[in-house]
Amino acid sequence: MGRIRSPGASFKILEISDVVFFAAMAVIGIFASPGTHRWLENYSGELSNIALMVIALGSMAIGVPFTLQYAREQVPRECWNSPRFLRTNYRITGVWGAAFGVAAIAGAYGDLVLHDANNLWTGWIIHIAAIIVALQFTRWYPDVVRARSLRERGLPGPPEPPLSGMLIPPAGFLTPVGIMVLAFNAGPTWLGIALIVAGVLLVKSLNRRSAPEPDTGDGT
Repeated sequence: MGRIRSPGASFKILEISDVVFFAAMAVIGIFASPGTHRWLENYSGELSNIALMVIALGSMAIGVPFTLQYAREQVPRECWNSPRFLRTNYRITGVWGAAFGVAAIAGAYGDLVLHDANNLWTGWIIHIAAIIVALQFTRWYPDVVRARSLRERGLPGPPEPPLSGMLIPPAGFLTPVGIMVLAFNAGPTWLGIALIVAGVLLVKSLNRRSAPEPDTGDGT
């Protein structure tokens, strides 16, 4: 979650919370018993995702969704208190909170139910899929809001990006998932093949839907 800080940039809720969380983990690690060490090793992934989820939801609860601080560095100051701008960041932060929650639940299921922290599905695939969805929503949704705002004000601008554009990366992830299923014997052969085929077909279909309409030159 760390990044290079530009001159004059403020500290962010997420960055400060990250430092506090990992500092606390380090202190606990120094003084913890061997049993606690083993527990932390087993559940560190879940603890990290739960902490990130709490940070996301907590930042929303105090009225400063954590994405707001990053978004303010990309938009003019006069937009900072706009209800639309604030609402957009609440939604994006909420999606990130949900993604961290899904990752935590998946990891806990792998550890507590399957007793396999390295299970391909609960330890990797579901985590990565949740982050891909959150990242893509973060890129896609502000463009949707921008296009709607311009249209409502009767101003020219790019068309609203279709939902299919947001779904392309998650759909594309199905193909490497299918390959991993086959390579690591993480499911029946038919499932791996089906995921590969579904990923390829979905991406092709979504790309066609996302492609702009051709200009016929007749003004229509």
